[in-house]
Amino acid sequence: MSTKSVLRPPGTTLEPRKVSLTDRIALRVGMALIIWSRRTRRVRPPVDPALVAELERERAEREAEWAMLGIGMRAWR
Repeated sequence: MSTKSVLRPPGTTLEPRKVSLTDRIALRVGMALIIWSRRTRRVRPPVDPALVAELERERAEREAEWAMLGIGMRAWR
């Protein structure tokens, strides 16, 4: 198990690494975008009940068609 005291002798200090200005700016811009995107609330468009009913009907028709195909394949075997 390695610890800091094993990796370097005690009493020595590590010099902080230099970070370039472009990296600092990129980090700040990135963090600002993340915070901004979490604060903005997306407004959902209103749901059209007729469209929902049509999509549900189409889904039921597809399921019925697949069921008939399954029954036909079972009978064919």
